[in-house]
Amino acid sequence: MEGSIMSYQLFSSNHLLDSRLDRAWLNIPLLHCHPCPVVLFLAYFTLQVIYARRKHKISPPQTTGHPEFERIFRAQVNCSEYFPIFISLLWVAGIFFHQGVAAACGLLYLYTRFKYFQGYAAAAQGRLRPLYASAWLLWLLLGLAVAGLLAHFLLSVPSTWLAALARPLQLLGAW
Repeated sequence: MEGSIMSYQLFSSNHLLDSRLDRAWLNIPLLHCHPCPVVLFLAYFTLQVIYARRKHKISPPQTTGHPEFERIFRAQVNCSEYFPIFISLLWVAGIFFHQGVAAACGLLYLYTRFKYFQGYAAAAQGRLRPLYASAWLLWLLLGLAVAGLLAHFLLSVPSTWLAALARPLQLLGAW
């Protein structure tokens, strides 16, 4: 019991985890909504693969066969591969930069991924425009996350020149 209290005291006294970060976990209702649509999208994409398997009589674990099935299968796998990156960037950008901006980027990302899936299922060329849009949104979320992290850590250091460097980040909305 005493060891757990001491480890909590050590964890909570860490100078990098200040009260702003502690409060940030409680004040992010927009970010709390994103995992549900992500799970629904993944379920929808998986069901489309199941329907395509049945339609073209392709049994698991086979991943080749009719071109329509292969496109649907690849679209589902591609979306599944990028969702962990998306969720990570969304949360970091939302906590350290601004939850409203991150949530808006997140909704746009989900929309472009849905359009990507539909376009890829119809034809391989149909995936390109939504693919570029979703990649751009991931880069934007990465930029927001980096700006927020820089502002958070530079503003917590009591140095005037570091604070001067962080001032433009503060004006952008990060903290």
